[in-house]
Formats: sequence, C-alpha cells, structure tokens
Amino acid sequence: MPNIHEILKQYWNYDAFRPLQEDIVQSVINGKDTLALLPTGGGKSICFQVPGMYFEGLTIVVSPLIALMKDQVTNLEKVGIAATYINSSLSPWQIDMRLQAAMDGKYKFLYIAPERIRSAMFLQRLPQMKVSLLVVDEAHCISQWGYDFRPSYLDINHIRKICKDIPTIALTASAIPAVRADIIDKLQLKKVAVFEKSFRRENLRYFVLKEENVVGRIIEIAKRSAGTGIVYVRTRKATEIIAQTLVENGISALAYHGGMIHSDRDKIQQQWIQNQHRIIVATNAFGMGIDKPDVRFVLHYQLPADLESYYQEAGRGGRDGKTALAIAFDNGADKLEIQRWVATKYPTWDEMQSCYEALCRHFKIANEGDINVTYNFDIQAFSQENNISPRVLHNVITVLHREMFVFFNEEKEDYGYIQSMCSPDDWINFKQKNPKAILITDMILRNMGGAIYSREVPFLPQTWATALSWELADLEKQLKRLAQLNLIAYTPPTGMPTLTFLKNSQSLTQNSMNWGKYLFLQRQAAFRLKELLHYVENTETCRSILIQQYFGEETAEKCGKCDVCIGRHKTQVNDTDFEILQKEIQLFLTKNPETSYRDTLQLVQKGSPSQKEEVLRYLIDKGIVISDKLTRLKVK
Repeated sequence: MPNIHEILKQYWNYDAFRPLQEDIVQSVINGKDTLALLPTGGGKSICFQVPGMYFEGLTIVVSPLIALMKDQVTNLEKVGIAATYINSSLSPWQIDMRLQAAMDGKYKFLYIAPERIRSAMFLQRLPQMKVSLLVVDEAHCISQWGYDFRPSYLDINHIRKICKDIPTIALTASAIPAVRADIIDKLQLKKVAVFEKSFRRENLRYFVLKEENVVGRIIEIAKRSAGTGIVYVRTRKATEIIAQTLVENGISALAYHGGMIHSDRDKIQQQWIQNQHRIIVATNAFGMGIDKPDVRFVLHYQLPADLESYYQEAGRGGRDGKTALAIAFDNGADKLEIQRWVATKYPTWDEMQSCYEALCRHFKIANEGDINVTYNFDIQAFSQENNISPRVLHNVITVLHREMFVFFNEEKEDYGYIQSMCSPDDWINFKQKNPKAILITDMILRNMGGAIYSREVPFLPQTWATALSWELADLEKQLKRLAQLNLIAYTPPTGMPTLTFLKNSQSLTQNSMNWGKYLFLQRQAAFRLKELLHYVENTETCRSILIQQYFGEETAEKCGKCDVCIGRHKTQVNDTDFEILQKEIQLFLTKNPETSYRDTLQLVQKGSPSQKEEVLRYLIDKGIVISDKLTRLKVK
C-alpha cells in the first residue's frame, strides 16, 4: 500500500502538500470525521482525493454543480483515476450503467448530485457498493445560514445511515461560524476534527474604487497591469459587451457565460488557461474548479450578492503566491441594481404559483401521481409566450429546482456520449460482415480509444460529421443503427437546457416548500447584501480585517496593502499642491516620454503615492496626458 506522499507524487506530481492539507489527509485516513475550511485556492480536492486513493474502496462525493462534477471527473481521468458522476442531466440507462459499474468496483470516485441521493435507483444499489469514504463538497449548502442553502443536502444522512463506520469529510471555502456549527449538526459528525486555514490572503491587494465610468477604468487597469485577469459581471449580455469593448481597445479578451454551448465554454476556458487570451469576462458560472496560478487581477465590474461570493471570486487571483489585485467598483447605479436583483431573487408567493401553473399547463403535467419527465426548455421563448419576466421566471425555476419540484439543467450540451457494448473481437467481426459501416466504426474506435469499453466517452457530432464529409443527420442515423444492434450505447446531445418535472402539478403549496423557511432565507439574503455593501462603502477599516471578521476570525493586524491601509480615501490634494504636482508630472513626462504609468508614480519625487495617482488620473481623464496600448505615458 503506497503512503500518502507517494500517492500525491504518483498522480498529481506534487512533492509536498500545501499547508494544512497533510493534517487533513491524515485525519481522514485515521477514520475521523473531518471538517476542512480552506479558502479558495487552498487545494480542497487533494484533501479527499488522496485519501480516496489510499483507501481500497469507493469514494462518494456529494457535489452541487454539474459543471464542477464534470471538471473534477475529467481531471481525475487525466491522471489515470477511474471516476464518474450521477446527476439528473443523465438518462436512466446512463445512471443505471454507472451505478452498476460502481457496484462492480470499476470506479474509485463517484460524484453524485444531492438531488439524486433519495432516488430508488441509487438507494437500492448503495448497500452493494464497497464505500470507504463520504465527501461533502461545498458543505455550506447544508446550512440555512449559508449563502447557497440547498434542501437536498439534508438527504446526505441517508448515505451515512447505509454506509456506517466510514469517515466523512466536509469541505467548504467560505463559512461563517453559524454555518460551521450547522454543518457539524446537520451531518451528525462525531468527534469531528476541524481544520481551518486563515481567511487572510497575504498576496491579495483589496481595492474598492468609486467610479462612474467603470468600463474606462477597467481598460486602464488592464493596460497598465501585467499578466492575465478575470472581470466578473452579473449578466450574459454584459460579458459580451465588455469583452468586445476590451478587444476594441487592443486588449485580448473573451466572454464566458452559462448560456453558451458546452464545447464553446470548454474551448474559451482552455484558451484563457493557456494564455492565448489575457482576460476572461464572465458571470459567476466561471471559476469553480479552475486553478490557474498566474491570475494577476480580478475585477468586479458588477458586485455579487454577498461577501462569500466576492471572497471566492477574488480569491482566484494570485494562486501562485505572487501579488494580485482584487478590485470591486463602487458604482451608485450598480448598487441600486444589486439591491433590486437580490429583492427579486426570492419571488413572491403569487409569482411562484403563477409561473409554476404556467409551466405545468404548457407541458401538460398531470395533477396526480409520480412525475419524472424531461423537456427541452427555452426560457426566453417561454417568457415571451406567457408574458412573464425572464428574470422572475428564472428565479422561480431556481427556487423550484432547489426545493426539488423540478430539475433545471441549464447546460447547452452539444456533446454526445458513446460506450461500446461489445468486445474488440465483436467489432472486427461486425466490420467484416458490414463493409459499408467501416467508416463509422473506424471513426468510433480510432477516436475513443480503450476508454469506450468501460464508460461513456464524449464526442462532438458536428466535428465527426465534418471529418466524414457527412450531413449531421446521416451521422445520427448511423449511430442510432449501431445502438439498435446493441453494439454501442449512444446518447445524443440535447442542444439546449432541459426541465424535468419531479412532482405533479398540484404539489406546490406553502406547506410543501416550507414557506416560513423560505422567508427566513430571504431575510438572510438581505442581511448578507447589507454586509457586502458595508464592505464596499467602508473607508476606515482594513479590507482584509473586514473579511476575516465576517468569517469569524478575530484579528487586528492590518494588511498594509489595501486601498484603506494606504490612505487612498483620505487623499485630499488642495489647489496649491494639485497645481505643483500637475506641473511636476507634466515636466517629468516631457523629459521622459513613454514612461509607464507605474514608473511615473514611482519616479516623480513630490507628493504621496495616493496624491500622485489622483493627479495623474485627472490628467489622463482630461486628455492632458495620453496613454498608448502599452500604457506608456506622454504629454499631449
């Protein structure tokens, strides 16, 4: 049996664990229930993946996001570890095949969405699996005090009751004290070992900039900052507008949002990770599971709804330990918009009822009995047809999803999936007897490799059709024929989001969704927004201290790097000093044209850093000093 350091080296090629990782791993392999609080970038996955490889049996990972599951399974497969996932986006036969393979010991990791835990298909097979470890990822979702409460997380104890005497590890990146206590209580963790890394990020410089022309400031920051960056926004439309504006100003940028088809998102993500483009402009759909080390700045064009989300998103900068900027913009119009956005996040009862009834009428959902039917769903088209606000409808469906009345899969899946149902010898025999099918069989076997015999392998039908010089419909016809002959199991791409009804049309009542709890969550959301706005509007307390205190970490040690610590908000340049500094900067740039923004601030001798920056920004805004694409400055 290899030790944990050998496992770490063999599969992830790391020579040593990060701080706290080894202690957490040792706790788990010693059989203890463990709670790990590791901030974004702290390496949570290693804390359960190494023990998963140390134990002989299967590790079950409860995870809330389809995209995160797929990313982690793909990453495990890349290092030679057998893994799969179960969620409601899969067909029944896909789920059945994966559960059977898990029973047969073909996987080391089985990721499962919390909504699937109570399904009969899973619960019937679970006792026959050799489970060695239970992992609860994003464990804050189990707590009603958390920012992302999911009632289905409460079903995790079904697994603990069946798989007795195995350790449980719960992990989260952001949890206030009430959430930590709730995690331990709801999961019934016994003699739990708690590991908590400080929420302080020494290499992050937190800034809040009061700005009306936010896009202009983003362009300026991007031009005078080195390395790659992320710009976070709230809407899909904003990703495209800002990315295009950056490109028009000579800055390499890409848009990323959940409305894109799966393969496009994969391609964009890889281009950014491989530094083919500097900046990715994204909604909060981007970032989970991404571990790009050299992100030098994370900018929030629009604010998220809570400090937990801001901390996680900002924490995607500087994972290599080098200095990175985390900048949020204090914009009056956006603050009003985020308050409206949070207010509509929890629809009224009338909105809940009317939207649900409209959905049931449209899809002809029965009044009684069990329901489990899936439909393609275009939320924009449905909104227009039924005269419902798309935002209200989306928020209603989100609530219905979390309360398990429906399952909403927003993935625009353009991947198909193929698994071989026969042996290599059977393929040879089939090709000999069916020479007309050689093109499609060779395409399958050549592109899929050995993995096709043990699991479904994704592929892009359009790419295959182009390579074969076929119409897409012809390719579909050939694949369905092979499936009918039981040579392959084939799942075609859905191509658009899907909506699965889990309950009948009369199931929605205030009692059935615990309306009192819903109103409590609404109040909690308002409280968390208030705390975020306090962080943004604060000009007196070190930003790092504010964040640490929010997460229950007592400290009085200032970071010395944020906008508050360097006195940015206390800068007052009187008329005389302003005139002196303006002349000094203009004289310097006249003698030293094409000096960088940063060097200009360092080399001009008079004034404090914040005073010089205020005057220089004024001169740039007024066009007195101009900047080229490389942020070299000169007097006009």
